[in-house]
Amino acid sequence: MNVKLRWMIAAVVLVVAFSGGVHAQAPANANPPVFNVVDYGAKNDGSANAADAFRAAIAAAKKAGGGTIFVPAGRYISGPIELLSNMTLDLDAGATITFPVTPLPFVKGRYLGVEALVPMPLVGGNDVENVSITGRGTLATGDYEAWGKAYGTPAAEVRDDSGNANGPHWDHLLKALEARQPVTEADYRAAAPELRPSFICFSNARNVLVEGVHIVGGPAFVVHLLYVENATVRSLIIEAYPGPHANGIVVDSSRFVRIADDFVDTGDDGIVIKAGKDADGLRVNRPSEDVAITNCTVKHAHGAVVIGSETSGGIRNVVASNITADGTENGIRIKSRRGRGGVVEDVRFDNWIMRNVGTGIVVTSYYVMGGEGATAEEPVTERTPVFRNIGISNVTITGARQVADLEGLPEMPVAGLRLLNVIGEGHTGLSARFANDMELHDVKIGAEQGSSFKLQSVTGLELDDVTTDTPHGDVPVIRLEDCAGAVLRDSPAVQEFIQGKTR
Repeated sequence: MNVKLRWMIAAVVLVVAFSGGVHAQAPANANPPVFNVVDYGAKNDGSANAADAFRAAIAAAKKAGGGTIFVPAGRYISGPIELLSNMTLDLDAGATITFPVTPLPFVKGRYLGVEALVPMPLVGGNDVENVSITGRGTLATGDYEAWGKAYGTPAAEVRDDSGNANGPHWDHLLKALEARQPVTEADYRAAAPELRPSFICFSNARNVLVEGVHIVGGPAFVVHLLYVENATVRSLIIEAYPGPHANGIVVDSSRFVRIADDFVDTGDDGIVIKAGKDADGLRVNRPSEDVAITNCTVKHAHGAVVIGSETSGGIRNVVASNITADGTENGIRIKSRRGRGGVVEDVRFDNWIMRNVGTGIVVTSYYVMGGEGATAEEPVTERTPVFRNIGISNVTITGARQVADLEGLPEMPVAGLRLLNVIGEGHTGLSARFANDMELHDVKIGAEQGSSFKLQSVTGLELDDVTTDTPHGDVPVIRLEDCAGAVLRDSPAVQEFIQGKTR
């Protein structure tokens, strides 16, 4: 059986398996009662805060054993809406709920991969099951910068020289946790005002559905699934651009998740899979797994579909297919760093179109975010991130700054990375360093300058039908360094091939 056919069969099997295992939850009862928030005192002209009306409707639904909190067309202002088990928040077409920027109570949660006290989400629920947010209405709030002022002086104006994106108390907390130093309740409370709430967050939940709504604004994570089992997020329109940490859809140490038919325009990662950060993430040690992503479009984001950088609990069994990335900083992005640990494995990206991206495909173990510095080589331990068995197929990349940048660690190379039927055009081409058992099949890279393929310290390298439309007479199409035993076959580029450190 040839390589292409094997990959096609594997992709079909994975999609079928995930489609059968991840589905919207069944209703708690066949005809759940409906609780119209207007009947509980909500003003649909935005003339008064409707938070009490929402709480009253939710209390009535709880007493009835569950039901639908219905929001008819109109304008509503509300504080946080906390759903309970067996409840649906249903927004009619033409209904808009606006959440003002204001200080919120702090609750236990997770922020950028670290368990902490965080502002409570604007919509969501904790320790719940059979919960939904549905309809064709709109949820709206301020952006990341606006929410930075909710507790007084914006953190960015008072932070120390660490460069941390939140503030000095958060930076102190992270460093103490990493150094295994005692951390007190007072430390968590001091850091909490420097953080932003998630817009929608379900935590410690099962059987979750978020469907159809239009979401405008993003304090931080827009849709956050934290410690969730069996969730569907589909047919959303998310407009949260710009703003750091305003990730569109976040799967955070959760399993059996399906994400489909969504449009995400955001200032940070579009759709991202996370599993905890550094020492705290290794302590919690909860993976994200069995995630299917399909038929989504992402704009402006740092990455269209991203794994990491919070990888400490491990991430596995992820499929992302039929994705369009438009103007994103990266398209496919897998990222971690020394100290984070975790195994990322059995991941498939298939059937992608990228245009006007920064770097089309990124796999890196050298990611640096605010407050972090470069790392030095260290012995392999639980702190060492592992990337293995990653397949990327049927991808077209145009207008890129760089087509692909693939880089493992000297002490832990990327293992089993395969590219099949990839066509890319960019200012620079494909570079790879520190990898084992890498395969490129039917890959065409056009680079405006330099070699189209540059590979260094790659063992078990197989190049099959790799070529370019843009050879440059002063450089080879394929440049290999420290790639002993590489196999090159069926490639028009073979006439341009030179192996060695220099031409």
